[in-house]
Amino acid sequence: MRVMTKGAPDVLLGRCRRVLINGEIEALDEETRSIILEVNHNMASRALRVLAMAYRDLPSVPDDLGSASLEDELVFLGLVGMIDPPRQEAHEAIRVCKQAGIKPVMITGDHRDTAAAIALELGIIADPNEVITGLELDQLSETDLQHKVLDYSVYARVSPEHKVRIVQALKSNRKIVAMTGDGVNDAPALKAADIGIGMGISGTDVAKGASDMVLADDNFATIIHAVEEGRKIYSNIRKAIQFLLSANIGEVVTLFVATMLNWTILFPIHILWINLVTDTFPAMALGMEKGDPDIMKQPPRQSSASIFADGLGISILYQGLLQALITLAAYYIGLNYYAESIGITMAFATLAFIQLAHAFNVRSSKDSVMKIGLFSNPYMLAAALFSAALMATVILVPGLGPLFRVSSLSPTQWGIVVGLSLLIIPLVELVKLLGWAGPDHK
Repeated sequence: MRVMTKGAPDVLLGRCRRVLINGEIEALDEETRSIILEVNHNMASRALRVLAMAYRDLPSVPDDLGSASLEDELVFLGLVGMIDPPRQEAHEAIRVCKQAGIKPVMITGDHRDTAAAIALELGIIADPNEVITGLELDQLSETDLQHKVLDYSVYARVSPEHKVRIVQALKSNRKIVAMTGDGVNDAPALKAADIGIGMGISGTDVAKGASDMVLADDNFATIIHAVEEGRKIYSNIRKAIQFLLSANIGEVVTLFVATMLNWTILFPIHILWINLVTDTFPAMALGMEKGDPDIMKQPPRQSSASIFADGLGISILYQGLLQALITLAAYYIGLNYYAESIGITMAFATLAFIQLAHAFNVRSSKDSVMKIGLFSNPYMLAAALFSAALMATVILVPGLGPLFRVSSLSPTQWGIVVGLSLLIIPLVELVKLLGWAGPDHK
């Protein structure tokens, strides 16, 4: 009976007592053992996964079929090197990952040298000292691991228990941890992570069940694409919030100041129409923004950070006040140079059109409207034109004037309305030019 065994070279060599050389079985001395380990090191350094082969002849089947009795006193046969090259897109994904402030960490059962070679090739590490093995992890207490876990990016020869310890140590440093895995043994670590990511193709049902999400194509680059898309969505939500709240503050301040001055500036139907027409469509169009070109160069936001952080709250306040002041100016001009009905109509039109103009400002907190281009988001252009047409209709169509309590405006009055409405753009552009940080800038 012959028992064939394969395994990690450094482990299997410990169970070998002899070696097969040129067809002859010889004693496995320390010199030969050192040569084998050196060859193993050289192969692993070339990113090869190395397996050792050994055998043992037995006269009959023993009663004890355990590993301890069968796989001992072995004859060493040789080493086999296998290469599993990283996907081509993995290099770029790692580069973008690190650029975005996300630290990629490799946890593998491979030999230290193999793991280091692959990690160096991918750019995960720049120094082999960033690699630690499971055996070294066992020598660290939980406190020591918490202090040192950020010093390492590659964990080699690890067990499932090690993976859980690594995840918990990273979380203790207030890091958001996303863990990928495909095996049954990965389930505890997937459950312990903030985001467990199971493999859709190679993953077991247990791993998928323990995960928060499943990666359909088993491709790390897909995770990076998802992060980028998530950042775009979050940024667009903030833009829509900025647009809507600044517009609402403009309306509230306009009505408050007008009331204090005893001005009849707007009627309820005006506010309802503005909220229906000029708020809805541009806000929806802001959700279709492509996102800033450098969105993956920005560091991750803190999970505890308010949605109004990074200047968003200040932007909403000052932009709302600007809209209110410009609207009040339109009413003042109409009231003092024409008539009260003209002042009300000019205020109504200005407040509506200024919100449409401001929607283009909100598309970026730091880049000029001209830089991002008027046509880069066709949905915004269509929304602004459609809303402007609806606004102009209620003023220009004679039969709608009494219903909306507005008066016809002369070309000069329309010019004032348009000029005041567009004034919001250079004012906000000036703030951007002065370098004040907005909600998308960090």
